[in-house]
Amino acid sequence: LPLCPFHPPDLRAAMEIICDNVGKDWRRLARHLGVSDVKIEAIEEKYPRNLAEQVRELLRVWKNSTRENAAVSCLVGALRGCQLNVVADLIEEDQRARALQSGSANPGSFTAWDSGSAAPGAS
Repeated sequence: LPLCPFHPPDLRAAMEIICDNVGKDWRRLARHLGVSDVKIEAIEEKYPRNLAEQVRELLRVWKNSTRENAAVSCLVGALRGCQLNVVADLIEEDQRARALQSGSANPGSFTAWDSGSAAPGAS
């Protein structure tokens, strides 16, 4: 079985925005995401002079550790926790635009699956 059954496009988009905008602040973000200092050091050793790859690897490590609990809201919360509000705002704007495109009124949530007519066999 794969680590994650699917990579929601909104999560992928949020991760891309972080890769493009977080830069040297990635260690602070890592700590807010609950990534250990040991893992942070391992990321630095793996990509010693490549900031973009360090950020990408951080997100991979975080996603693999949280698996299906990996959510855009976690990333936004962590960004705000370390005062990276501009990046958090970029993600939220992108999420809103995606919700409008897909016709969903509720970005980052799957409540659309629960609303409307009951599925066959539902009690």
